[in-house]
Amino acid sequence: MVRSSSMNGAEKIAATYLRLNGFLLLPQFTVFNGQRHNHVDLIGVRCAGSIERVGDFVFPTDDVFFDAVAAAGVADPRHQWFGLVAEVKGNDDIERPSEDHIAYVRPFIGNLEIVPVCFSESAGTPELSGDCVSLSASYALNWIYERVKRMDAELNLSKTGSWVLSDDPLSNLLTVGTYLRIF
Repeated sequence: MVRSSSMNGAEKIAATYLRLNGFLLLPQFTVFNGQRHNHVDLIGVRCAGSIERVGDFVFPTDDVFFDAVAAAGVADPRHQWFGLVAEVKGNDDIERPSEDHIAYVRPFIGNLEIVPVCFSESAGTPELSGDCVSLSASYALNWIYERVKRMDAELNLSKTGSWVLSDDPLSNLLTVGTYLRIF
């Protein structure tokens, strides 16, 4: 049986949220250790001092998320390199990335400090839960919509601009948001 490589809805939301917070992403990374080969939903790397801007306008990132990452042990998450390994559930289940998966990913991303991230609908607002930063896809989706509204208002950007042509997950979310009249 061949497994589809497309992301599910919750994974698309998580990937878009992380992308808008400055992460370079690798979705559905295959892990080849152990008896059963499987994958990590998302691997992310955030470069030190990463910002996205248009002119003098610096695109906002989620302070609550970065506070949770700092609580997880990254001393200055906006100004140092670090990676994340995320498991994404579209329901109330919480699945922390396994230590084996984190160990497998670490050398792949240059032995950066890694923060485990868990997306689950039972999580809510980003917070450190044990040693995993937990948040819900619903929270992430609302944050994405608020950021797009702010960008449209402050920069007079069209939500149907180049994203529709180049960034499939965000394009899908914007299309649904427009249909639901969120914007």
